[in-house]
Amino acid sequence: MKKFKTASGEPPVLHRNSANLVQNMLDEVKANITILPELKGLIPPLHVSEYEQLKNNILQDGCREPLMIWQTSRGVIDSTNDETPLNVLIDGHNRHEICTEKGLDFKIVLRDFQTLQSVRDFMIDNQLGRRNLTPEQMSYLRGLKYRNEKQTAGRPVLDLTSADQEQSESSLAQRTQDRLAKEFGVSPRTIHRDREYSEGLDKLTPQLKQDVLKGKQKIPKELIQAVGRALPVDAPLLSLEDVLTFQEAASEPTASPTKPITVSNKSKKVVKEIAKRAAALNPLSSSFHQDCDELIKLLTSLKETV
Repeated sequence: MKKFKTASGEPPVLHRNSANLVQNMLDEVKANITILPELKGLIPPLHVSEYEQLKNNILQDGCREPLMIWQTSRGVIDSTNDETPLNVLIDGHNRHEICTEKGLDFKIVLRDFQTLQSVRDFMIDNQLGRRNLTPEQMSYLRGLKYRNEKQTAGRPVLDLTSADQEQSESSLAQRTQDRLAKEFGVSPRTIHRDREYSEGLDKLTPQLKQDVLKGKQKIPKELIQAVGRALPVDAPLLSLEDVLTFQEAASEPTASPTKPITVSNKSKKVVKEIAKRAAALNPLSSSFHQDCDELIKLLTSLKETV
């Protein structure tokens, strides 16, 4: 039998009636469910009509499908020694929200996982197995699956040179891409574009990302892919206004020079550094003025070399 933990981490007090014991433990788990925003973000949002239909079904027939709970500790989540028990919701976020709002009971099922990464993998595969996903949601999840698998398998080998490491990572990426393409019946190029799309979506504000996946906010897929390619992982999240500004900057025509200009490798590196720093500029940061000054210095030095 599954060993339950109470919210305090102490073994439950035994009752004579084992059925009452199990029910009491289940009730305590249900009363102490933790929702992690990161994991909730892996669940493609329902359209308004789908959510309302789900709510009507639950009001009429009850919550027939159990919610899935991962019993773990806080230390497993944040990589500390904190042994505070947690009951983390990993499937059924919409059902939980509706039942909580309406004061309705629901069933739960407990699942065992060793790591947070294994939970992520399970949730992505679980969602990809459902048939009600939009093309955008399917693309996002395939790209996310590629990134997770590549990250898990692509840890650096210390005894390899940088060139060998780069070649190894490239080979790993291609193998992962080919395998997922075969799994989902698409081309390897599609998996590559899915990766860029998922990276781009993850660089939008949470609300904008949800609106795009719901179909509530229309942004060209190619534009989101361009955001994924251009911006570093630690860049500030983009609002819709930021995305439109990015689109305007990317679509501005570049003037053709009247004579050929030879650009040195050093200049190319400076250009890449300028693009990286410009993308990471954050007006709300305490170092904003200093970042601007450093960017101006880079621009000045580039101008002098060309």
